[in-house]
Order: sequence, then structure tokens, then C-alpha cells
Amino acid sequence: MEKELEVATLAARRAGEMLRNWTGALEETWKGPINPVTAADRESERILIAALREAFPDDAIVAEESSAGAGDDAAGRRRWYVDPLDGTVNFSRGIPHWCVSVALADEEGVTRCAVVYAPLSGELFTAVRGGGASLNGKPIRVRDTRTLDRAVAASGFPYSFEDPDRNNLREWTAAAPRLLSIRCLGAAALDLCQVACGRLDVFWEKELERWDLAAGALICAEAGAVVTDLEGRPLAGPGTSVLAANPHLHPQVLALLTGRG
Repeated sequence: MEKELEVATLAARRAGEMLRNWTGALEETWKGPINPVTAADRESERILIAALREAFPDDAIVAEESSAGAGDDAAGRRRWYVDPLDGTVNFSRGIPHWCVSVALADEEGVTRCAVVYAPLSGELFTAVRGGGASLNGKPIRVRDTRTLDRAVAASGFPYSFEDPDRNNLREWTAAAPRLLSIRCLGAAALDLCQVACGRLDVFWEKELERWDLAAGALICAEAGAVVTDLEGRPLAGPGTSVLAANPHLHPQVLALLTGRG
């Protein structure tokens, strides 16, 4: 994965620096009632796709804004999952919690390498499956918090907010009285990286897309977190829901979220 990680890192840095220096009109449009996309998203995605296609022309690319390449029909091919701007609302409002996320899954859908770049802080999170996780080249590990009342979590709310079975309010209500605190930060890939480096203890969210989740989930797992879906099933590759926490907290939080705690 040396070449793959190098190409992904350079592409993410290039796209991230463009976003950091963005001065153009955002030309905000809406993919759904609460799901915006801007000209900055599209330009970042163009940069990422161009770099990945040049280096790996036979790989599929699954990208948030353009739906470039193939998605589920890319069976038997390697797939790059690209989120050109995770945290678009934050970016458009001047809130400095956003990032660029790139991950590679193998022919069987298992995520193999990952890059998450936060340009405003200059933080580059990387991981290769089986090789650990790093922040700016230095190894990172999850925090060793043991009890819920000392745990700081983050979560978010999906676009299907009108559905009470899917909108995360029940889970948030169950967890809030038992945890030290919960934040809603607005960028899932970067939130997972905050767990990986010990700033947060827990992250969970529903209704994510594969490009939201693939990179951050691998980085978190390689930093020592247990990363599953919200049913407790192992998350080896991209999925649509996630719970990440250290091995002490994960079963406790899973019990809360599933109504067994």
C-alpha cells in the first residue's frame, strides 16, 4: 500500500489546500432538505479523481458529488471512496471542523488504506490495515477511558430526520444521561479520527455513506478502537452506520444504543 497511501496523501493535501485557500463564491445548492453541496466540494472532488485516475486507471472511484466510476457494480475491482469535503455545512459557515477523506477498499470490499486531511489544523491522519494509524507521521492510540461517566462522545443526525426509527434521537436520549458529554461536530470522518487520537472516547452515527465512513473507520480501528455497526457486527469495510470506542467502552455504549444498557 506504499504507493496507494502516497498518492492518496498527495491528492488529499492538494485538494485540502485548495479548500483552505478558497475565495470564490460557494454557489450552494441542495441535494436534499438539509444536505448542501458547494462549488468547493466539486472542485475538491475534481482534483482527487484526477490524481487517483492518473495513478490507478483500473480502479473504480466512488465519489460523493459526481458518482464517478462504479459503486455496488464494481465487484471484483478495487474501489476508492472519496469525500471531497466532509463537513460542508461547517465549511460554508466558517466553522473549522471539516476535512478531505480518501480510502481504498480491495476487491472484496475491505478497506486497506486511508487518509483524512484537515487543512486548517494541518493534521494528516493515515492508516494502512495491519500497520497502525498515524497523525502527521506519529503513531496514535485511543484513550484508555474505562467508564461511561468519564467518556466524551460525538454523534450526528441523518438526513432522514423525520423518521423516528432512524433519526438518532432515541439513541442520543439514552446515551446523554450516562456519558460525561456528547458533541455534534458535523464531520464524521474527522470525528472518527478524534477518537483515534484520544480527543474523543466514542463516536456513533447512523445513515452514513461509504465515503463518509471508510477512511475514518480504518484509522480508528488501527488506533485500537473497536469499530462495528450499530448492531455490533464487525466493520471490516465501508458500511452505513458506525460505533467506534475503545475495548472497555464499546460494549457499554452498544448496550445503551440498543436499549440493553
